[in-house]
Amino acid sequence: MIAYLEHRPLLRFMLTVFALLPACFLVWYFLGNFVAAPAVVLVEPVLIAWLGDTVASVGLRDTDLLIMSNYGEDGGHIMAAERAGNQLGYTIDTRTLSYSIPFFTALHIATPMRASWEKFAWCLLGLWTLLAVGLISTALKDLMLGLGATFMETEAVPPTDIIALAYQFSTLMVPPLAPVLLWAYTAKASPTFIGLLPEALRPAQNSEDDS
Repeated sequence: MIAYLEHRPLLRFMLTVFALLPACFLVWYFLGNFVAAPAVVLVEPVLIAWLGDTVASVGLRDTDLLIMSNYGEDGGHIMAAERAGNQLGYTIDTRTLSYSIPFFTALHIATPMRASWEKFAWCLLGLWTLLAVGLISTALKDLMLGLGATFMETEAVPPTDIIALAYQFSTLMVPPLAPVLLWAYTAKASPTFIGLLPEALRPAQNSEDDS
């Protein structure tokens, strides 16, 4: 079996990644809100500064991002929270976006490379930033659907089409693709990564590759 895999680097790499994925996702699950906390630290000041007339507070409750608005509802009508006697809030499950982190971790660990931990740290910062953008996009979508015209008439709010496009891109495209792109960029000089490439795309000389 080992001799069989030695001549099939792609299969060997895929098996390694699939073996690492359960452990990475298990750690991600048990870390809970710790995984999303750095992204929420970025989201809170952005939403408060940008949409302070609409957003009252932003916080993390377990693994959910909780956004409390300055509005309430009475008889189906949106009005100021003081008049309504209640406050509308919206929750976003951060795990629907943060799964990109354990996915990238499995790819990274499966690829030996020079300065591995340094590259991992920088990519983690990038994934947290993208997670923050995704959470902001989702928050805009939830506020748009929940508050309707009251929210959309606010001067700082972008058009409906922009919110919809940002939400779809940040939730459907970024979480699965960003880890692969970051991994490919950081591992491009690794012999493991080079071995996955077709012969025509491999560098002519590998003398300075990562070990």
